Amino acid sequence: MNGHYYSEKPSTSGKTTTIYTHQLGSPLIFKSQSGIFSWKQVDTGSEILLNNLDMPKNGLILDLGCGYGFLGIALAKAYPDFSLILTDINELAVKYSQENCIVNKVTKNTIVKQGNLYESIKKRKFDLIITNPPLMAGKAILKQIISQSVEYLNENGSLQLVVPKKKGLISMQRMLTETYGDFAVLTKKSGFWVLKAYI
Repeated sequence: MNGHYYSEKPSTSGKTTTIYTHQLGSPLIFKSQSGIFSWKQVDTGSEILLNNLDMPKNGLILDLGCGYGFLGIALAKAYPDFSLILTDINELAVKYSQENCIVNKVTKNTIVKQGNLYESIKKRKFDLIITNPPLMAGKAILKQIISQSVEYLNENGSLQLVVPKKKGLISMQRMLTETYGDFAVLTKKSGFWVLKAYI
């Protein structure tokens, strides 16, 4: 699996870019590099997820598979009273997420960790887990993301994710039902569905 954006050591051309965007009322700057998911521009699915989250009143949020940090940093900027942990298996993604936390001045309420899925945040419990899951990584990884999420949620905590209607939606719905018994649809937009499952 090495070489892909969802591997520890991704292949990269070394090309870099700077993304300027405006999210949740704040201008944001993201540095990124080839070898990171959607490295040239803000991913549509991620943006739809960000703008349709059902936010808890307060607490700790996990951005699982954070890439260059788009979701977690945008939330950290908009909700300074929340604490966020951003994780990714991709060493390059972790490096850029750390840099982007500094650039966007959210280091006080963010921590970036490197590790596969939940391995870097053992024994932590979250009020919200968000993810734009790596569909290309295969069903086994996706099932792990969903089935293990329950172990890392506080009471009344939720898992919220985005999935393209034409790729993986039925499988994702089935996995959420198997793990949580039910799920809610937060929005359907531009070919993406945002789903929420909770304890």
